[in-house]
Amino acid sequence: MDLEGARATVTRFFTSMAAGEWDAMAACVAPDVVRVGPFRDVKVGRDDYRDFLAATIGALEGYRLDLQRVWTDGERAVAQLSETMVVDGRPRRTDEAIVCDLGPDGLIRRVEVYLQRGYFPGDEPDIDR
Repeated sequence: MDLEGARATVTRFFTSMAAGEWDAMAACVAPDVVRVGPFRDVKVGRDDYRDFLAATIGALEGYRLDLQRVWTDGERAVAQLSETMVVDGRPRRTDEAIVCDLGPDGLIRRVEVYLQRGYFPGDEPDIDR
């Protein structure tokens, strides 16, 4: 896949997730997508993955996803982002890198999630990016 097409697919995947547009997000992934989570938990299939994220994110208070950048070589992409949610009445942020493999059809075939330790903004200095 060309670089701009790959970047557009991955960007659309995350912006749709951030907006809670679950069907639009699911349209970016292959029917047999494999998602490996930060705790080695695995979800297989577009519908299961969509439903898992919708239920998980929908249950989080004050959820926000901020996409910082996407790098791609056309076959793989890495998205750097942060997810923030309210924990104990305070926003808690987790910085992440998510690796996506893209198929020749331009859809995301595999997603692997890598997390840094979550923290409460204000309790720790920001990392310069």
